[in-house]
Amino acid sequence: MGSEWTRLPVAHLRYTKNTGTWTLYYRDRNLRFHRYDLAPPTSNMAELLDELDRDPTAIFWG
Repeated sequence: MGSEWTRLPVAHLRYTKNTGTWTLYYRDRNLRFHRYDLAPPTSNMAELLDELDRDPTAIFWG
């Protein structure tokens, strides 16, 4: 690799103020984000970060 970095978003975490919950979204090949249905919205953001790290469907990290 070289000394240059590349930045490419693989996920979004969105906060809903009315419900006080975070929701995880994945990015498709057309650069659009969709709700990740395997992890329900939660008030505990760490749960969603754990799911993103685990990536059981390989949708985030391939």
